[in-house]
Amino acid sequence: MKHSSVLQMLAGHKVAANVLMLLAFVLGAIGLTRMNVQFFPSFELDVISVRVIWTGASAEDVETGITTPLEERLKTVDGLKRMSSTSAQGISSITLELNEGTDALLALDQVRQRVDEFRNLPRDAETPEVSRISRYEPIARLLVRGNSVDELRPWVRRFESELLAAGIDRVTITGLPEERIAIEVPSAALESLGLSLVEVGERIGQLARDVPAGIAGEIDGAREIRGLEQRRSAEAFANLPVLSDQDGVVRLGEIATLTREPRGNELALFERGDSVVELQLQRSESGHSLKAARVLDDWLEKTRPTLPPSVQLEVFDAQWQLISDRIGLLVSNGLSGLLLVVAVLYFFLPARVALWVMIGIPTAFLATLGLMFAFGGTINMMSLFALIMALGIIVDDAIVVSEDADTHRQMGEGPTQAALGGARRMLWPVVAASLTTVAAFLPLMMVGGIIGNILGDIPFVMIMVIIASLLESFLILPAHLRMALAGEAGLHHSRLRERLDRAFAGFRDGRFRRLVELSLAWRGTTVALSIGLMVMAVGLIAGGRIGFVFFPSPEGQVVFANATFVAGTPRQHTEAFLNELERALFEAEAELGGGLVQTAVARLGGTISSGAGSSARGDQLAGIMVELTPPDTREVRNERFLAAWRAKLPPVAGLELLTFTARQSGPPGRDLNIRLTGDDADALKRAALELAETLKSLPGVSETEDDMPFGREQLVYRLTPAGEALGLTTESLGRQLRAAFDGALAQLVQVGRDELEVRVMLPRDERSRLDVFDRITVSLPDGRFAPLGTVASWESRRGFEALRHAQGRLAVEVSGAVDSEVNNANAIQAELARDALPGLAARYGIEYSFEGRSADQRETMADMQTGLVIGLGLIYLVLVWSFSSWSWPLVVMSAIPLGLAGAIFGHWLLDIDLTILSMFGLFGLAGIVVNNSIILVTLFKELHHKGAALQDALVGASCGRLRAVLLTSLTTIGGLTPLLFERSLQAQFLIPMATSIAFGLGFSALLVLFFVPALLSLLESFHDWSARRNVRPAAAA
Repeated sequence: MKHSSVLQMLAGHKVAANVLMLLAFVLGAIGLTRMNVQFFPSFELDVISVRVIWTGASAEDVETGITTPLEERLKTVDGLKRMSSTSAQGISSITLELNEGTDALLALDQVRQRVDEFRNLPRDAETPEVSRISRYEPIARLLVRGNSVDELRPWVRRFESELLAAGIDRVTITGLPEERIAIEVPSAALESLGLSLVEVGERIGQLARDVPAGIAGEIDGAREIRGLEQRRSAEAFANLPVLSDQDGVVRLGEIATLTREPRGNELALFERGDSVVELQLQRSESGHSLKAARVLDDWLEKTRPTLPPSVQLEVFDAQWQLISDRIGLLVSNGLSGLLLVVAVLYFFLPARVALWVMIGIPTAFLATLGLMFAFGGTINMMSLFALIMALGIIVDDAIVVSEDADTHRQMGEGPTQAALGGARRMLWPVVAASLTTVAAFLPLMMVGGIIGNILGDIPFVMIMVIIASLLESFLILPAHLRMALAGEAGLHHSRLRERLDRAFAGFRDGRFRRLVELSLAWRGTTVALSIGLMVMAVGLIAGGRIGFVFFPSPEGQVVFANATFVAGTPRQHTEAFLNELERALFEAEAELGGGLVQTAVARLGGTISSGAGSSARGDQLAGIMVELTPPDTREVRNERFLAAWRAKLPPVAGLELLTFTARQSGPPGRDLNIRLTGDDADALKRAALELAETLKSLPGVSETEDDMPFGREQLVYRLTPAGEALGLTTESLGRQLRAAFDGALAQLVQVGRDELEVRVMLPRDERSRLDVFDRITVSLPDGRFAPLGTVASWESRRGFEALRHAQGRLAVEVSGAVDSEVNNANAIQAELARDALPGLAARYGIEYSFEGRSADQRETMADMQTGLVIGLGLIYLVLVWSFSSWSWPLVVMSAIPLGLAGAIFGHWLLDIDLTILSMFGLFGLAGIVVNNSIILVTLFKELHHKGAALQDALVGASCGRLRAVLLTSLTTIGGLTPLLFERSLQAQFLIPMATSIAFGLGFSALLVLFFVPALLSLLESFHDWSARRNVRPAAAA
């Protein structure tokens, strides 16, 4: 056979195995140095954004005029998974999430085409921006501290340029306000000149402009003709002529106040009272976090000595450090696991054989890294954990081959014959065992959505490990075994080895053999006891003894507080509360012992987003982002710290919402996320408020909020009969009012890297008080002016700050945090779905659904159910092909429920919840536990075929495969054991998967040696009874 000749050639060649080993080392080194390093695998899906700015428009106007018509056109885009939108004051934002596998560029073209077809945009709305959202991951935040933001502006721009040039992929600046040139013209001056603000703005736009006028004088020497009248400073606009006639020229500076100032609703940052600007450094999806961190360190080392004393740089929220620490944690656990694996090898195998099996571990690992690099893998928490999980699995194939070769060498075969024979005999059983493991992990790669993207690295790495292990065990190991088994050393072992072998043989042929014989004698009882244990494990889940948490997040270092006042609250009032919030923070820290807060950055004019979405802006908003000391270095947990912080704050008038939250890693969304959909915004808001109160009454639920905040009070104008008679229209009056309060945009000016708006508006003291309506005059079509009060009537109503749509329908999401020590999100959802939500839906005529992590959970569990059927089907087909039987594979697969029972008992004993990682572990376990069953049944077939009686063949198979089963199981368990006892909070979310595999494999390894022979005995008895039954009718005939 071809494979035998290849094995013989490689085993007999002097250097072929070493050349292949060297090649594996080289490929692994290339993969290790060139693969990206990141925290989690990239888990964002392809998203397209459509953004339209309509300055000064209310959320309701934006929804009606822009969002709804665009959604109608976009809902038929090919490959669209879900569409959501936000209509806020002055802006419409539509997000389209695409299905996996959709051509994002084609979808982007389609979206642009549909948006271009919309020809009914409001007159003052800007051109829609359509873009594919680029994926960037944070590296760190850099605080620039100085005397004032104006002083810091040139420094910040310089730092941004230098960091981008040094290799940082993106720098996002916060706290550096966008500016404008404000030209404030009093209404009295406008009336005396007979001009409106719009006309003044148009005049400025026509005069202050650079205009190229072509080339003249080609014959006499060509000259370029240019008009250079563009102004780039507030002072430069002062000499522009606004009006000129026979009486003279009126210049802008004579009637207006000109200043360069921050635009409205700009975000301001403070750190312990000082003004700061924040630079968030990010890497692209293909970037390397640790390389970017080295770029930052080098830049800081070079830049800090060149700065004046008034400018300081401070790094905080260094996520690359978190990545580095967790990689270090997993590597240290991996090395500890490796030591245990090696100890198990040396305990069960001769030293020289164990040495080559051990050398195969780094060989196969490096080959795995090479394969990962070739197939586009990355180094992250998930792939590293998969590699730790593979520590024991990676040597399983080598153990089986080595153990068989050593056994035949002790029986007198030559070293070459024993090594080559071991590889030949074990080739198909090992390939079958590997295929069942692949079959178990393969369906996990079908899990879609964000969870599939995060956890997809685990099955990917495991499949790479299995391929590398097969290559090492059959292409490299036989040649090394030939050397290890050569000479007298291959036949004679050390005294310690002989004592260990005698002790093991005594146990195997004595107590263990008697136990197997007893289990066969009482085979019905053995099977019944095993089934009873499986039922008991299921009962632990059904009885609620073990909870389920979808995706537990490790405790983070960053917490934040967000405050929302009633819309329209003055900025000064919000700032006063922000100072109070900061005072409470440091009082809470002192009360808890001090030394907890590393950095606290306060934000005025905006909140801090807990997910991937953008933060809200407005004068009524404030927040503080706090970086605490690492969780493992403090006793105070985040929940306790946030509770103490909240307790230090007195009640405040006008405060609509105050939330304290810890940042979570993993899939976006909060613990509870309930979406209400309907057609009436007021009804939805009332339902959301009622639901929030219901959630607050549940134990363990806190920080409830909804995403449909009330807006400012709205003044709705209508033309009076007198206004209509004077020739005004709703549109002409609206333009004048818009110019008066929002400003008439004259032009955009580029000054260095800043784009400045030039706006003409009423003076601040005229537009900041409501009595302006009594004093303002309106320009009429005939050039005269009339008091606003005579041409317009007013009514008041309350609007919304933002209106959101989901799948084209008006929606509001109510969310909350759940303390996992007190309650469980799944239990809360079940309770709400039983009573509260159906009643709410009936009362308000709305619909409800669980979104965020709940939606991810639904999608993931549905994919896993499909994957379970496919995985078990593939395992069964592999076994049918391997054993040439339809019934024997069912006996082999009986090890799977034993493994699942062991995994459940493990969670119960360690008092940990089942998680989605536990489920992934159970899938992998299904493929791994079958391997012990395969080698057991294979030997039974061989012994029975050679003429051994059924009972003797079953006992011989159990005893003969005891060492291999213990070795393969203990190496896998040993590789995971350090992680099981890891106390670091950062590793806690990985422990459920390690528990599933370690306990499941240990439990099944113990029982499979008794349960499978008992089941085989029953199966053979059934076959005999069936055969005798068929013989009788034939004899009678």
